[in-house]
Order: sequence, then structure tokens, then C-alpha cells
Amino acid sequence: MTRDIEQRKRDHLILAQNEALNFSISAGFDRWRFIHNALPEINLDEIATRTTFLGKELQFPLLISSMSGGVEESFNFNANLATAAESVGCALGLGSIRAALENEKVRDSFLIAREKAPSTIIMANLGVAQIMGSQSMDRVAAFCHDLKANALIIHLNPLQEAFQPEGDTQFKGALNAIKTWVDEFPLPLIVKEVGQGLSIEVIQKLKGAGVETIDIAGAGGSNWISIERERLSEDQSILKQTALEFANWGEPTAEVLENLETDLCVIASGGLKQPLDLAKAIALGAHMGGVAGALLRQALTDDTEKLIEQLLVWKKTLEMAMFGVGVNKIDELIGNRSLLHKID
Repeated sequence: MTRDIEQRKRDHLILAQNEALNFSISAGFDRWRFIHNALPEINLDEIATRTTFLGKELQFPLLISSMSGGVEESFNFNANLATAAESVGCALGLGSIRAALENEKVRDSFLIAREKAPSTIIMANLGVAQIMGSQSMDRVAAFCHDLKANALIIHLNPLQEAFQPEGDTQFKGALNAIKTWVDEFPLPLIVKEVGQGLSIEVIQKLKGAGVETIDIAGAGGSNWISIERERLSEDQSILKQTALEFANWGEPTAEVLENLETDLCVIASGGLKQPLDLAKAIALGAHMGGVAGALLRQALTDDTEKLIEQLLVWKKTLEMAMFGVGVNKIDELIGNRSLLHKID
């Protein structure tokens, strides 16, 4: 089982770099543009991109979304991401910790993140199938304690699991399991999808279960159904052909934001491909944006300075967008749709 998990993580790192496996539909941010304000009545040096998340201050509202952990390649990968997050003052989500819970030898590929980022918000990550079955709460809590994690992300991925060669498709009782963990787990819980998105109805169910922070992780970026299709063997040809029908299955991130009215803390990830998408996501109602695919290739190199530079472009773009629409605080940007025009 451990070898299967490690190989899967290795496959995912390779295949997620293939843009041909992304959605062909967009996340929807290209259908919005900011309305330029030629009289902003603020000075550029007054712009503050700082925000508070999980009780800690971030220099700007960006989450490096969960990507990997549990294989040899992940050690340097997560070290690079953590170093960059610490440098620029954004948050970091780690890949699924299942491998570390089942194999002591790969723990360091996760724990290196806290070593490199002593003050950064770091979130562990585990699939809902694991909290329903194989992983005890005490064991997960102990690992999160060692990691000094600030929160635990629970990811929902029913269709990814359905097309995954090793997939676990037992999802009955998932909402009750989430409620139990919200009530009893010692850290805040965040619930996310992995790229097919959370619908408005599902978000309301999660709120009813006591979840306070959600990550939409919508359609528009990497499509994990398409990625799992590449991992299917030729004797699974029916499933491989079926996966083609789901190449654009999911809820585009910007469309969910557009129709979402909630008092939950909302992270918008999934298809944020350009730095300006972060500013648009926040104006549409997100408190933070999440980025993974746009950073993946750079993070796999050992050039951490280039990764930091890439993240600082996202931060500077947000700052300039705020100046361009005439707001000087993140709270004035969140959900301020009057700053946007929808392109028909």
C-alpha cells in the first residue's frame, strides 16, 4: 500500500505539469474585468495587502495550494515552497499526509516545511475517505502537532477516486464524519474539493455541519479526472474512455463565487492562472486565493529565488489592482463587485 501511494504521488507530480490535462473551459475569471478608477483618491504607498487568516497576519491573501508530499522528490519541493511562503508572507497547504501516517520514512518530506517556514501558516491535508476509515483522529492530531500545523484541510474528491486505479469510492457518511471532526479535532478544519469545485448546495451542507472555512477548488485548472485517466491501464479501456466524457466536469471557480452568498471564510482556488485572477477572486467574494498549477514547475526546480519572485508578482499585481480601483485595504476589496464589470 505504501509503495502504491508513493508511486501515485510521483505520477501526480509528473502528470500535473501536462497542460493538456487541464480543463479546456476556464475558471471564469476571464469574463470579468476591473473598472478603472482614474480618481482613486489614495496614494500608492497607502495600499495594504495584509490580511488575517486563522488568527495570524499574512502579507497578502494567497495560499500555495496543496500539491505533494510523501515521495523523495517532495522533500526539496516542499522545502522550496515553504522557503518562498516564509519569505513573501503567504500561507502554505501541504499535500495529503496519508503517506506520512502510513510510512515513517516519508514524514520528513512534510516536516521540512515547518523547518523552512517557522512563522508561516501551514496546513496539513487529508482525504475525507481517510477520516471516515483508516486514520484515527488521535494519530492525525499527533502528526499535525509534530508539524506545528495551523489547520487541517479535508479534501473531497469523489470522481477523482472513481477514476483512480487505487481509488476509494466509499463516500456514504462523509458529511457526518466531517461534522465529528469539526466538533472534536483540536485544530480548525478547512474543507475543499481538488478541482471539480464545491457547489452552492454542498457549501451550505458543509456550513450546516459546522465548517467555517471552505476552499472552492473549482474547475478551470488541473483536471484530476483527466490526470487519473492517464494512469489507467489498457485493460481498463472502458473506464479510460468514460473519463473523456468528464474532461470539463465541475463547477468553475468564478461562477461559484458569483452565485455564493455566505458568511463562511472562502478560499478561491482552481484555475487562478494569472496574478490578476487573485484580485478578481477577492472582489467576487473570496477572502483568499489559492494557487498550485501556476507555481508547480518553478517549485520543482531548486531556484527558490525565482519562485519568490513569481509570488511577489502576484502580490504586486494585487497591490496595483487595488490602486487601480481606488481601495487601500483588503477588507474594502472583498466582495466589492461594484469594482468589476462582467463581459458578456
